[in-house]
Formats: sequence, C-alpha cells, structure tokens
Amino acid sequence: MLFSYRVKNELARIIPRDISKQKDELLAFIKLKGNIVKSGQKKNLVIILEDPTTTRTAYNLIKRVFKIYPSVKKENLSNTKKHYKVKIPFLKETERILKELNLSWGNEPIHDKQYIGEKRSNLNKNFSKDSYLRGAFLINGFVNDPEKMYHLEISTNDEGEANFIHTLFDYYGLNSRVSFWKKKWVVYLKRGDSIFEFLRLIGLQNALLYFQDIRARKDVLNTVNRLVNCETANLDKIVLSAAKQLHDIDVIEKKIGLQYISPRLLLVAEVRKNLPYASLQELVEEIDFKITKSGIYHRIKKISQIAESL
Repeated sequence: MLFSYRVKNELARIIPRDISKQKDELLAFIKLKGNIVKSGQKKNLVIILEDPTTTRTAYNLIKRVFKIYPSVKKENLSNTKKHYKVKIPFLKETERILKELNLSWGNEPIHDKQYIGEKRSNLNKNFSKDSYLRGAFLINGFVNDPEKMYHLEISTNDEGEANFIHTLFDYYGLNSRVSFWKKKWVVYLKRGDSIFEFLRLIGLQNALLYFQDIRARKDVLNTVNRLVNCETANLDKIVLSAAKQLHDIDVIEKKIGLQYISPRLLLVAEVRKNLPYASLQELVEEIDFKITKSGIYHRIKKISQIAESL
C-alpha cells in the first residue's frame, strides 16, 4: 500500500473533538474543493472530492459542525475516473455555512459555477492552523514513502491559496517552498525533519512511527557509508603513498645501492620493502627501537629527496 494512501486513511479517522477545529478543517475542504453551483434560480454549495475516504470526512464534518445532512452522489467521469459530490441541499443552509466560515462567492461566474473567495478577515487569533493544514493535506496532499525520498506537498490551483498554506507551514518553522508545476501551485517540504514534524503536527501516530523508523535506519546506513567511504579513501591514500615510497627505494637501490644511505634511512627502507602497504603506525610497531610516526615520515621524505636527486 502506498505510504501516502496509508497516511490519508489514518488521517481521515482523526476528527478533532473541538468544534472550532472541526470548522477550520472543513474550511480547507470548502476553499480548496468547494464551488457554488447554479441550477436555475437555485444555488448550492458542492464539495467535489476524488475518493470515498475524504468524502466521508467532509460529510462527517458538515454533520457535526452544522447539524446538516448533505447529500452524496458518485459520478463516473470515465471507466477509471470518478468523483463524489457532497451537496448542501438548500440555499438557506449554504448561506449559513458560508457566513459562519466568513466566506463569500465571487461576482464573476465561470460557466455555471462561481468560485468561493476568502474574506481576509476570516482568520482570527482562534484560527486553528494545524486543523486547516490537516484538511488541506487530506484532500490535496501527497507524501513519498521515506524509503525512497523525503517529499511532502499540498497542491492548489490558486496562487493566493498556495502562499497562504506556505505561510501556515512557515509559522511552524517547516521551511516550505512554493513552485508552479503542471498548471498547479505546489507547496512542498523536502527535509526529513520538517516532514516528521508536520506528520506529528496533524496528529498521526502509526505513520509517524513508520516514518521515524525508516528515517533512523537511513541515518545509520548513511553514517556507515560515510565511515566506509572515509576508510576506503584512507586506504587508497596509503596504497598510493606506499607505491611512491617503494619506487623511490627501488631507484636508490638500482643507481647507487642502499648501502650508501645512512643506517637510519636504510632501516626504514628495509621495513617498507618488507611491509609494502603498511601504514605509518604499522611501520612504527615493526621497528625495534623507539620512533614516532613523525620520525618515520621524515626519514621516508629524506629517502624521496635522495631518489629525486639521482
């Protein structure tokens, strides 16, 4: 099962007890998916959704907040696509909902619909930002499985709404970004810690535990990989340095003979020949008398200078 689908299924079962939080979650449903549909002289508020899970949530929110039982109708758009219409049956009830949510519909109709516009005065200090984000993510959100990559987004057709969601994200310090892609505005998170905090913020538990488990495992693997890469790089460096030192010793031996260099340098040269790819520390441990890695290094450097002068 897709991780995003699992997250939404869990999220859809979370209905806040506080009616004001329910109202702010419903506000997201109406702003992002709501339309005023004209049928003759009648006007009805219709929320159009793509799946039964979010449809059930919208129905329950309207019933709990406004004590209204909306109608639900499934429409097949094609053999594979369908949507669900959650419809408020009467104009009086539609007006009451819009009034309580401080919403109004625009003056210019587009075909037979008029888009719902937000009154900027509707966001007060009691506005539940996390509830609104929960509703927005439930209907227009997506999150990648953390096994593959870190990415969470909420999309919308309206630039103003995208900037509003971006503001809510940043209120919680989630470092969101906004982009325009495939004719939609997308507000997204790319950092694992930001996505984790968002999932915690909207009240998830099972998905949060799964996300944290995968994230912890990936962090361990990344740490191991860094250590292995570092160790490999060190080994490569040792091998290259040793090869250069063996070449210098060979040059001296062929041109003048090792017996003509000082006994201190001769000892280091012989130990290096016996241990071709040993580290400096291993050379120190092989030599009988007391010497440091720095001492070994300076003697090897002197051997190199002699070889270069020949």
